[in-house]
Amino acid sequence: MRFSLLFSIVLFFLIQNLNAQLSIAEQDQLAQLLTEKVNALRISKGKQPLERHIDLAKAAKLHSDYMAEKNQLTHTQIGTLYPNPSDRVFNFNKSFTTIGENALFQNWSRFPLSEKELEVLASNMYRSWRNSKGHYANMISGKFTFGDFGFAYNEKSKRLYATQVFAKKGYIVEGQLSDNAFGIQPQDISCDNIEGFHDNIIVNIGNAITIRYDEVILAHHDIETIKKIFVNPQDGIAVDLVQRDQLKCGEDNKLDASTIYDGVLLKPIYKDDLLASNTAQNPKRFITSLGKIPNALLGKELSPNIVIIKDGKKCNYAVPTSIPSKRYNLRPIEPEILNPKIELKTEGVNGIHEVNFDFKSGQTTSTNSPEISIKQETIYGIDIKSFTSVDGSSESNEKLHKERANFIKAYIDRYFQTDAIPTTIEAKENWDLCFYHLEILGLDETLGKDKQKIKDYLQNNKNDNWKKALSLQRKSKAMIYTKGSWEKSDPYFLNYNLTDALLTKNYPLANRALAEMYYEDNINLFLNEEFIIENLFDKQELVQNVLALLLKNIEYYDLDNIVFFVRNWLSKPDLLSEKAQKNLLNLYTITAKRLLANWDTSTEDFSKVLHPEKVELLFNNYKTTNKTNPLFLNFHMASIEYYAQINFSPKIRASFDFIADYFKKQSKSIRDDTDLGLFFNSWSMYPMTIESLMRRLHTKRLDEDSAFLLAKTYAAYKMDYHPNITLKINKQAILFNKERWCSWITKDFQNLRNEDIKDLYCTTCNKN
Repeated sequence: MRFSLLFSIVLFFLIQNLNAQLSIAEQDQLAQLLTEKVNALRISKGKQPLERHIDLAKAAKLHSDYMAEKNQLTHTQIGTLYPNPSDRVFNFNKSFTTIGENALFQNWSRFPLSEKELEVLASNMYRSWRNSKGHYANMISGKFTFGDFGFAYNEKSKRLYATQVFAKKGYIVEGQLSDNAFGIQPQDISCDNIEGFHDNIIVNIGNAITIRYDEVILAHHDIETIKKIFVNPQDGIAVDLVQRDQLKCGEDNKLDASTIYDGVLLKPIYKDDLLASNTAQNPKRFITSLGKIPNALLGKELSPNIVIIKDGKKCNYAVPTSIPSKRYNLRPIEPEILNPKIELKTEGVNGIHEVNFDFKSGQTTSTNSPEISIKQETIYGIDIKSFTSVDGSSESNEKLHKERANFIKAYIDRYFQTDAIPTTIEAKENWDLCFYHLEILGLDETLGKDKQKIKDYLQNNKNDNWKKALSLQRKSKAMIYTKGSWEKSDPYFLNYNLTDALLTKNYPLANRALAEMYYEDNINLFLNEEFIIENLFDKQELVQNVLALLLKNIEYYDLDNIVFFVRNWLSKPDLLSEKAQKNLLNLYTITAKRLLANWDTSTEDFSKVLHPEKVELLFNNYKTTNKTNPLFLNFHMASIEYYAQINFSPKIRASFDFIADYFKKQSKSIRDDTDLGLFFNSWSMYPMTIESLMRRLHTKRLDEDSAFLLAKTYAAYKMDYHPNITLKINKQAILFNKERWCSWITKDFQNLRNEDIKDLYCTTCNKN
């Protein structure tokens, strides 16, 4: 009996003690008083009053309990499942978004509370929050539509802890393809410090996706970056399709309340499937489809965002936006011309007639019977060239090409008395053409000029390219040269002089003809004529002027011929004069830039470009001379494209620094600074563009193009500056050209996620 009585007394005092803290009714009354005060403030500021919500009250109580237990004022919980305000809200309700939180403690020891004491307590709490800049901003923010309170008391410290949680009711986007975001989990602390998650890399990946017809395509420049980010089987990418109608003026943004996506989420693609679907030609690039546009969204104005998934969790979210960028063009360099002071001829060799014979593999009788209609008295000479392709044994080939030469000689004898005509016969395996093919196919360094090694290779590698090459190597012919006279007014006057000079090995005359061709407006060297290639390309005395003529109109000539010519002479530059070397290096940069112009350069085209390291020493000879400094600049502009194809960062950085330094020193105007910013952006160096143009913004030295470049780069890179800076940058662009600014934001409509930009857009562009 005594024990029962004692227990009852103790229980009574415990209950009394608990009730003495803050009753449920008092907590609700205190929350209501605070709500009325906060809403009165909001109404005075033109904001909508907050609506209370039980799930926000639960989240607030959860955090007040934590603070009371730890006796510490904080917004972060350590060692719990709910470290952040959003975690606590989502624990009770996942339909809220835009979470905010205010917290405080008030010293108080008298319980229970009278009506007057509750009013005093509410006033003290309200005044404390109102006098704090950050808390006040939450109280009057138009971003929130709901708010509620939670309280807890620490009896030892006599502190009453209070939390107000703010939120906005999330929007639900219809038409989802999955009712659980395909099982993707929200972000947690494990997402921090993941390798490869640098700001510019995430921006790059976000901007590497486009919509082509009904498909979302990712085209990233570096497959190694993709491999570093997506390591585990549950690492991957999902596309989130946001519609223009979700960001209308005059309405709240209708981004989905999901913690994973904002629009309609496509099915994720995980590491193994992601890497297996790469369709890039360049082995360093990454191009793949990330999914099809659902039928319900076809024809809609869409923007594709990406969810980056690590271990099944959403660890990053990238929103694409257009970033202006542009590479510099090569600097124009005037070629060096050699123009001997000798007279051009009006008679000599002026005709080249190719009589081609086609032989099938292993055959000595031609499959064709070409007609020849040339008068014997006009013939200067005949060259018979009989070839076998280099595959097969040398012994059988020797017999084969000799018999083919005899066939051609006998065929020519039907038309002419060849005994009276100077005739040469060349019968051999066609190694010259084979070495050319090795150059073009990028195998010259692999196979060298070891003939047996090449033969062995061909036995096992007769793909379509080599079948065509071997067929060309078997082509045999008779070259019949005719003589005559011509006038200086003849449109082929210079071509006749060049033909005669090459056949008679009169190289001063050949250089004079080439020089005059260079100065003529409408004269081109016909590199498609095999005679010209064979008799011109390997003569060191003529290289300087041949290069000049190629440089004059490079787009006219066959690229493979130019590549062969450049690579051939870059392997033996010591044979050339300094001026010829300069022309050669100039043509190298142009040819390399042309071959590497495509972002996804094929392996075949890439292999045609001689590695920059092989010509770097030759370029260094010109590094310190002002006259040729642009030549060295051009080398770096070609080199950076080469190393970008293989993503070799040290060399990319070295060339980038050289180019940037060169143009910084050359910069004299805002136009120059704008071009430099476009160059920075083309290599993802967005902070450099922002830093450079921000100085001009502060000193009011921007023009229209630079203002828009700054605004777009700033928006894309999402620098963590004060909102006032964002508005200042955009208002400056509007001052220059309001229509252009409105057009940009309309196109890149996801800029309207930023409430400040949206307000500016809707008022400036008269969007209702």
